[in-house]
Amino acid sequence: MKPVSLAASLRSRTTGAVRNLFGDALYRGSLILITNTVATAIIGFVFWSLAAHRYPASAIGVFSSVTAGAGLLAVIAALGLPNVIIRHIASVQNARELIIVAVTAIATVGTVLCLVIALVLGPYLPASLGLHQRGGMVLLVTVLVTFTAVGTILDVGLVATRASHDVLIKNLAGSIVRVVAMLLLVSFPSSGLLVAYTLGLGLTLVLGGAFLNRQLKAKRARLGAFRVLRSYLSITSGNYLATVMGILPASVVPLQVLVVLGAAETGRFAVAFLIGGFLNVIPATVAQVLFAEASRERASLWRQLRKAVRGVYALLLPAIVIVIAAAPLILRLFGEAYATAATGCLRVLALSALFTGGTYLVDSLLIARDRIAAYIFMNGANAALVLGFVGLLVPRGLTAAATGWAVAQGLSLVLGIIVVATAGLGRRRGAAAVPAAQVALSPDHDRTARSVASSYPSSSDPQVRELLAAWPMMPTTLIAEQIGWDQSMRVLLDRVTELRMEYLDQDQHVSTPDYLPGKVAQCGFWFPPLEVPVGSGQVRSARQLPVLTMVSGYSRWLSAILIPTRRPEDLFPGWWELLEQLGSVPHTLTWDSEVAVGRWQGRKEEITAECTEFCRSLGTRVTIGRPADPGTRGLIEQSYDQMERYFLPGRTFISPVDFNAQLRDWLAIANARRLAPGYSPAERIDADRQAMLPLPPMPPMTAHRGSESGQGAV
Repeated sequence: MKPVSLAASLRSRTTGAVRNLFGDALYRGSLILITNTVATAIIGFVFWSLAAHRYPASAIGVFSSVTAGAGLLAVIAALGLPNVIIRHIASVQNARELIIVAVTAIATVGTVLCLVIALVLGPYLPASLGLHQRGGMVLLVTVLVTFTAVGTILDVGLVATRASHDVLIKNLAGSIVRVVAMLLLVSFPSSGLLVAYTLGLGLTLVLGGAFLNRQLKAKRARLGAFRVLRSYLSITSGNYLATVMGILPASVVPLQVLVVLGAAETGRFAVAFLIGGFLNVIPATVAQVLFAEASRERASLWRQLRKAVRGVYALLLPAIVIVIAAAPLILRLFGEAYATAATGCLRVLALSALFTGGTYLVDSLLIARDRIAAYIFMNGANAALVLGFVGLLVPRGLTAAATGWAVAQGLSLVLGIIVVATAGLGRRRGAAAVPAAQVALSPDHDRTARSVASSYPSSSDPQVRELLAAWPMMPTTLIAEQIGWDQSMRVLLDRVTELRMEYLDQDQHVSTPDYLPGKVAQCGFWFPPLEVPVGSGQVRSARQLPVLTMVSGYSRWLSAILIPTRRPEDLFPGWWELLEQLGSVPHTLTWDSEVAVGRWQGRKEEITAECTEFCRSLGTRVTIGRPADPGTRGLIEQSYDQMERYFLPGRTFISPVDFNAQLRDWLAIANARRLAPGYSPAERIDADRQAMLPLPPMPPMTAHRGSESGQGAV
């Protein structure tokens, strides 16, 4: 009986672990996307293998060159909008409008870009591409570029709305259609591959649009929606530039081979390049893990790097040896001519993975520590080195071209090591040797602040004063948007904080009502004026950093946590975490109008169904305040000012987890500090808690949704 019980226990634990894994939105989405990558890679290998046997090498060369160039044009046409979608779609009021604006902009830019390329550069491109001979080829390439760019928008939209399974479904369907169409169009060697590829993309586009439409609420787009595009593009310009330069080598090298060696040799090079590219999956995956760990562990960066290096090369070296030894056998899967012409090329490309593995880790370190300028520089340097050395050596043949690629990657790695060694990545940028709370109050910091403030343009004062006169506690981020601020947020923050005091003295809402113990806590969102790295080289800026904040009326006890979005699935788990930290539930929780909580509709207060359920489980109630109501805004707005003035100065953040860790430490200090009434929140919190409602034994159902919220995952 004992073995049976052990087996049952093991099975139960395994089942529970799997259930927890797939119950977490972050892990579930990651596993689905990994499955999508593996499945589409396998089908892609089948596609190329069958195409190599059924189409001439020249057709393969033209196809690989066109798709590589189309990929580059698609990235340019995308304008960095995929980053905008994945950052903003969860928080904007009208997500459908954002998607429509992005798709329309991309389709327009993609079409114009392709037509300009065909008209201006067409006569100078290789004749085998047919761009200056056949209008049909220009149309096909234009469609391919547009489909590719728009497909990226739909993919990130589905991932951001937690529909990663739909990405897997549509990509599998598109890949299968691509293979079938390629086999049916074999009698059209000049365009059959491109048509088949475009048909597969078209199907993924249709399915992706349908799936995303199902995820978004049915709202109509406004005519003036395109005006917001400029502000979005300015936020993503750095990442956009790095992305374009990062894709340049892989996109342009096939065209270099085509120009010098012809279409047939390009086809053989493309197959070797495809196989060699599979080796990069290893360092790319480990680099993602390194990014996550480097963002979490401020004091152990080099230990994490050593572990990542060991992990990369422990997996990469055996794989390289296998590819080098089996290169002729692998290439014979595509045809004897490929094995004869490209074996040396494949072996050199496999060896180059030794260098690209290191460059992946360098990039991961740079983006983990928010060195965006250095990241852009490294991508630009790599592109220049690759295109330069390949262009120099490609006339000597495929193996020489691969050697140029390998030499460039080696030099890029050396340059990356120098950049990492001189960039001070072991320290958080701008961090001081003393706690940031002390930095904010020190004389040295005051001198630094006065020095920075000297760069503030006095011409902005009238606009800022006008806004503060109407709303003294207007967030600095909103002021920046209203006046079109395009300089350092630190400079504006210092000046706004100084001016705000004048208007707070005149404003009556600072004289907040008297609060009884346990009765009221004010809640709201603070949007800190800074950027925080969130993974994969992405950052979130001021208006996309919702810090859920709660202040108890009687004790003035302040609680706050950075959450992913303002959507219900993130707001309510974050709210529950704040209440758990408080240890009790105030009798009344007040808010300004908030989409996930409630609002005033005419003369009636409307609370959302999710919020009603949340409060019913807690035994409390929510009140939505009127504009300028001190009962719902006074304390919470003072807390925003307090965090801007005393928490932010002297700090930088390497991840959302780091932000919440520093905020938690600072709150412990802030709640122990005496306030103007002559007491500290810590001195009154016990009396406040005793008069509050007890926490329920189980969290409300709404607090189970969005399981990553409480961990500060953005």
